[in-house]
Amino acid sequence: MTIPLTLSVLRYARRTGTLLWNNLVATLALSSRLIGLRALETVGFRTPRITFEKPEFEYVAKPCYIWHGDPELNGEGEFYQERIHTEPIDYKYYAINDGTRVQTAAKRVTSKLHGPKRFLNQIRPRPTLTRRLRRLVTRLNLRGVGIDLVKDDEDRFWAVDVNLAAGYRDSGLEPALYKSIRECLPDR
Repeated sequence: MTIPLTLSVLRYARRTGTLLWNNLVATLALSSRLIGLRALETVGFRTPRITFEKPEFEYVAKPCYIWHGDPELNGEGEFYQERIHTEPIDYKYYAINDGTRVQTAAKRVTSKLHGPKRFLNQIRPRPTLTRRLRRLVTRLNLRGVGIDLVKDDEDRFWAVDVNLAAGYRDSGLEPALYKSIRECLPDR
């Protein structure tokens, strides 16, 4: 995860021409959950409504920055995102730019809003969602990103979070991740 302590190191790397896996501007911007949600909307993802006052409807309380903690169901937060009624399952979509193409994968996990996150299974990514994910990678010049989605009772997907420090375990993209990182390293 990106934390404030690493930001000065990332700025130094940019200043000295040291290659970064994900670029500094995207890393800084997407550290804000609100900017991340707006970026997801811009590339075509449906996102739940948000408020800055506790709403009357069920919600997920979130801190504004990813390093200030995890979302909490009906808790205290800096903003409140409408809770999409669904089974307690998250759909994790991943994209890796390996230097040649953008590869995608998806998996289902239990929602950490309802206890510890557990891997359930890999799934076939939906073409519409992967197109939007690729659009995000291209627009922000990313090497890798993860998106958290939930599916409502009408089979519609809602993007609820974006993560530049995604955990790619059980995604099937581990070889692409290796290739992508290797592409960023200077020749020996």
